[in-house]
Amino acid sequence: LDARRDEHRATGARLERARAAAPVGPALELYDEAGRAHRAAAAAERAARERLPDAHRDATGERLAALEHGLREDLGSLSAARRAEQRAAALAAERAGLDRDALADEDTLADAADWLAGWETLRAAHERRVEDAREAATRAARLEGEIAPARRRLEAARERDRLAGAVGTAEAGLLNARERAARARERWLDLKERRLLGIAAELAAGLGPGEPCKVCGATEHPAPARAAAGHVDRAEEERALDAAQKADTAREHAEGELRALRDALERAAAEAGPDTAEALAALLDTTRRAFAEAREAGGDAHAAREALERAEREHDLRVEARQAAQLRITARTAHREHLDAELRALEEELALARGGEETVARRAALLERELAALGAALDAVRTAATAADDLEKAAARLDDTALRAGFDNPSLAAEALLPAGAQRELQDRLDRWRSEAAGAAAELADPGVAAAAALPPADPAASLRPRSRRSW
Repeated sequence: LDARRDEHRATGARLERARAAAPVGPALELYDEAGRAHRAAAAAERAARERLPDAHRDATGERLAALEHGLREDLGSLSAARRAEQRAAALAAERAGLDRDALADEDTLADAADWLAGWETLRAAHERRVEDAREAATRAARLEGEIAPARRRLEAARERDRLAGAVGTAEAGLLNARERAARARERWLDLKERRLLGIAAELAAGLGPGEPCKVCGATEHPAPARAAAGHVDRAEEERALDAAQKADTAREHAEGELRALRDALERAAAEAGPDTAEALAALLDTTRRAFAEAREAGGDAHAAREALERAEREHDLRVEARQAAQLRITARTAHREHLDAELRALEEELALARGGEETVARRAALLERELAALGAALDAVRTAATAADDLEKAAARLDDTALRAGFDNPSLAAEALLPAGAQRELQDRLDRWRSEAAGAAAELADPGVAAAAALPPADPAASLRPRSRRSW
């Protein structure tokens, strides 16, 4: 135990230095944290400055603040430029609209000019169509009036031809009737003559004794006539007379029929004229076809008039459209000149505001990026300055705490620091050694040994004397 006395004395001293340095731990941690923050802020400042233009990378914080203020003023001035750019875009769109409208009006004028150039020809065609339809309607009316007479002439011609045949037949019949009538009369006259020649025998046949003769009145009849062979009696004569009368009646009827047929033939011939039935049928067919064609052509009269009216209305619309387009073109020209003047003024203003960029938005985006870079750099500079100040304060606080704890510099205090577990381990080691030493002294019953075994606590002041304050 005595041989380990120096070791345990050093252990006690180490434990005492660690306990003395314990107040320095928080200040040391604060200093370390401030150091890390300072290094991070310095790295962030370097990175932020790398994003700045070359001319501004080494600028002071005051210079960066002035640059940021200037950029903010420039961005503020771009709000009016944005409105001007929007107005210019609206003017350009309106100008493009005017150009489109101008093209449409030019197309309208060209279309109207082309259409109106053919108006006289078109109107003449429509009027000719109306006139043709009117003439066709008139012709159809005339032809319709000709159809009935032509049909009657055809019927009369056909009747004429039929009656001509009937007249021929009737003439032949009349001739036969006359011959029959002549033969019947001749036979009757022959029979009458023969009867007259044999009338004495016929009268004698009626005589009786004592009866007066119808011719001479005598009552005596010494030699009455006798009927000869082929004698014709009254009945036969009357039959021959009746046949002759009937033949005359048939002849008269045939003559009447013939006269009627001849009269009808004369009337039919007069109505039919000299043309044949075939020629009249062809004429009627031609008239009917011509009537159908004329009626069809005449039926177009209403449509032709409507087409003419539509064409006239379209002509009026085309004229109005042309006049309206000319008025719009005149008004649009003046308006376009006004827009062009305003647009030129805006473009000059925008050219300055854009600063070489294509649009104000791109110029604003560029300024905003520059402003963001300046702002980030300025924030980084300020943060780095704050971190440096915090580091300096933490270092001063650490120096002061280390001196008050009895250490010449913070490094010695940092070296003396031990974790709580390590301190407990050292304390346990010392306690065990002292306990063993006290037990051994008691066993020896030697007061000197016991006194020697009782190790006084190490005095840290012996090795950690207060010295002058300095930073490390």
